[in-house]
Formats: sequence, C-alpha cells, structure tokens
Amino acid sequence: MAVSTTTPAAEAPTRSDRPPGTPTVREEPRGARRSPLHAATIVVIVLGLLLTAALSLGAASVHDHNENRLLRQRVREVGAALTASIGSVQSPLAAGAAIAETSPGDTSAFRKLMEPITKAKTPFQSVSLWRADAPANQPLVTVGIPPELTSQRSPQQIRQLFAGARGEPTFTIVSLLNAPTRRLGYVMTIPSKNARYVVYAETAALPKGRRARIDKNSAFSDLGYALYIGPTPSLDNLLASSTGGELLHGRRASDTVAFGNSKLLITMTPTKELGGSLLARLPWLFALFGVLITAAAALLVEWLIRRREQAEYLARENAQLYADQRTVAQTLQHSLLPQELPHVAGLDLATKYVAGVQGMDVGGDWYDLMPVDGHLVFVVGDVSGRGLHAATMMASLRYAIRAFASQGDGPATILSKLSQLVSISRDGHFATVLCGSIDIAGHRMTIANAGHPEPLLIDGERAEFVGSRIGVPVGVTGGPSYAEVTVDVPRNATLLAYTDGLVERRGESLDVGLQRLAAASVGADGSLEDLLQQVLSGTLPITASEDDTAVVALRWHD
Repeated sequence: MAVSTTTPAAEAPTRSDRPPGTPTVREEPRGARRSPLHAATIVVIVLGLLLTAALSLGAASVHDHNENRLLRQRVREVGAALTASIGSVQSPLAAGAAIAETSPGDTSAFRKLMEPITKAKTPFQSVSLWRADAPANQPLVTVGIPPELTSQRSPQQIRQLFAGARGEPTFTIVSLLNAPTRRLGYVMTIPSKNARYVVYAETAALPKGRRARIDKNSAFSDLGYALYIGPTPSLDNLLASSTGGELLHGRRASDTVAFGNSKLLITMTPTKELGGSLLARLPWLFALFGVLITAAAALLVEWLIRRREQAEYLARENAQLYADQRTVAQTLQHSLLPQELPHVAGLDLATKYVAGVQGMDVGGDWYDLMPVDGHLVFVVGDVSGRGLHAATMMASLRYAIRAFASQGDGPATILSKLSQLVSISRDGHFATVLCGSIDIAGHRMTIANAGHPEPLLIDGERAEFVGSRIGVPVGVTGGPSYAEVTVDVPRNATLLAYTDGLVERRGESLDVGLQRLAAASVGADGSLEDLLQQVLSGTLPITASEDDTAVVALRWHD
C-alpha cells in the first residue's frame, strides 16, 4: 500500500539566527504612565451625556405637555358636569314662578310643588314666593326653613334685588357666603319685565371651613379643586375646595361656567400623575439608562483603544518573529495532514502533497481518508487564500468532516453541515470540497461536490471525469442544497481526486489543464506511486507550481 509523501519541515530558527539588519523593536516599559482617558473616550462621554440630557429633557417636556392636556380635559369634564347640574337648580324654580304667575299667587299650589324638594334638601333647603312690586317685607309663603336673606339684607335691598331680577336674565345669584350660615340664594322670575312674582330659594348650608372632599369613588377623586362664585378666584367668593381655603399649588387648570347672572370658576390640580407613573419616571429612566450606556460606551472605546495600542505593539514585535512563525506554520500544516494512510481491504491507496512556490505562506489544500462501517470516506479540499487562517480553517474542516463521517452522514449531508460552520463574510475564506463514500465490495461510489474539480476515473486506456452536480463552495451562501451522485466503478479501476493546483496554470484555460491530466493518467504501469509520479510529471510545470497540489489515488483490487 502506498503512503503519503510530504515535504520535510525545516528547523525553526532561533532568535539568534535573525538576519543581520533586522530592526529591533524597543519594548514598552512596564511602568510607563498612560493618560487616564484618551481623547476619543472623552468625546464619547461628552456626546453621550449631551444625548442623555436631550432625551431626558424631551421626555420631561412630553410628560408636562401630556399632564397639562389631561388636566385641561378633566377640568372641561367637571365644567360639563356643573353645566348639566345647573339645569336641576333652575327647572323647579322656573316651574314655581310659572305657577305663581298663572294662579295668580296661589300659595297652596306653590307649596305642593316645593315641599318634596325642601324635605330632600336637594338642591334647596328653603324656597319662598314674593311679590316683585309690593313693599312687603315678608314672603307670601315659605317652604322649608326661613330664608337667610331676611337677616342679611334690609327690606329696601330686598325690594331692589327682586325688582332688578325681572326681565333677562331671569335667574339671579345671591351670595350669602359671609352669613353665619354660608349659603347661596337664587332668584327666579318668568322672562318678563312685568313679572308680578319672584321665587327665591336658598341652598343647604355650605361647608363652614370651605373644605369639601371629593368622594373616593368619583371619577375626579384624583384631583384637588377650588370652586368660586364669580370669574375671579378670591377667598370671599370661595364656595368649597379640597384644601379648605388654601391656595392650590403645582400644576393647575381652570374653567368657567355660566351660572345665571354670574359664573362658576372651577380650578383643579392633580393629586397624582394623570398619565401614569411610567411617563413621570421616563425622564429619570432616560437619564439613568443614558448614563449607563455612556459609561459602557466609554469603557468599550477606551478598552478598544488600549487593545489597539497593544495590538500595534504586538505587530511590531511580530515583525521580528515573522521568519520563525513562517517555519512553524509550515510544520503545522504538514502535521495536520494524515501522517499514515489507513489499510483498507480491496483498495490500494496513495497520496501526494506538493507545495507551490508560495510555500512561505501556509496553504489550505488537504486530503483525508476514513474507513467507516465497511465504506471508505475520502475528502479532497482547498481553502481559498493562503496563510495561517487558511490552514486553521483547513484543520477545522478536516476534523469536522471526520466527526460527521463517524456519525454515518452521507457526502451531501457532510457538505451541508460544513456550510453551516463557515461563512466567507465572517471568516474571510471559503473552501471547495469533494466528498465521496466508496462501497468497496459493491464497486460503487457516491460523491457530492462543493465547487471542486471533478474526479478522474481511469479504466485501462480510458480516463473519464466523473460528472457530479457541483454546488457552491462551502462558506458561500445562496446556492442550492448539495446533491449526491452515485456511479458504478469498473474492476481494477483507479480514481484520482485532486486540488486545482494540478490542472490550473496562469493564463491558460481550465479545459486545457483537464485534458492534460486525462492524457497523463493513462498508460502507466506499476504501482499507484508510479501513476502519481507520472501524473505529476505530466501536469505540473518544469518550474515549481504557484499553487499547492494535493492528490489522492484509489485503486480497486479485481
């Protein structure tokens, strides 16, 4: 059985073997002082804090605007509720005035209408009927408690009040807020300057301390308020408030409602955030988040800058070690190739690896042979580019293929799994791979191809390339899935699998190289080693090839 031939690795030179004139890199002193922060880091901090401040102020502005809008909306809702309730005050008084005018002055009918209202004390506790033009000092009839008006105003003032209440508007408000029992009085007549009767009503006693809380079950329980009679807020005009007379502080909104010949002024302030606590905390959240992000970004930038400085220092040092690393890399590449071919009953195996003139850099050509459950899995591959990265990827792919093959995966499945491990956009390399599985006893071969040159099958004096469904190279996305092709192998046939260094030459068509390979592969007698030597002599240029070349030969026994 033929074995692999490899190029011996040269001994690695020591530091003392450096060529004369090689520049010496001065090491960075361990105790060298560094500036606390670099300029780029300071710029990141300043920009981050400015952006954080802008976001926090913007969030605070949005919160204030939203809170003001919601408060104005709530005040308008309260104003609408007050407007609706005014009708319940005016309607019974207007009915009483109409009964008095049409009776005329029938006190029994008036009493019958007003008694249920005064007993309920809603909205009046006292209702009385007066003559509008007579100098009487007392009402014609009083339903409920005696009116506070008679103790607070003189007869002359009462006559002037009733006389001035006739006509439009027909509903007049009387303030009794300075009386011992704080009340509001209402004067109502029919809409005529010749009205003969006046209906006068008084509310139940208003809170003495001017404090009246909103029911917790109310839709407005989250608001503080102050309700004034008249368009201006003053303590003398205050009907009731949630504070008992103290001024409302903080965010406020007001609305006025027409109320007879006067107005009601409602001023409200929120007792909690109307838009929810999240929007109120958002400026602080932005500030905290911004500071954390700015700190993280500054630390990252500073870390990257220091890493870059360290990398630059290491790059200068690496320039001195380049010769040493080159030799070590070549040794590594040869060590990653199979050192010994497996013994497979029914097959002869032989391999060749020829380094190109670019051998100073590490290449990515490789081959492998693995017996698995009565089959032989063979792989020939070529990683794009050269260098340590290409060799490292070659080793990763080789060992990954071994792992997949040991699981019983077929060639197409192996290539599909490989394509998930490599990405040219991430790794910077792709690989062409020919993967095959040989049923030795059945003289049958199954192959899958990822952008690799097709293998050559030699049968006596005839050499033909095995057609395959060529997929995209491993690491290139967007292509169709890999497909397998199964072919029967004649007895005593020989299969050559190779990398493109065997057939490609600069400035020459690939078809010419393939024809040259086919011609060089027939007519060889002797062992597989002799065949490979003939193939290499007939295909490779007299001067060394620019690219590495890997060849695997398999020959069936009988």
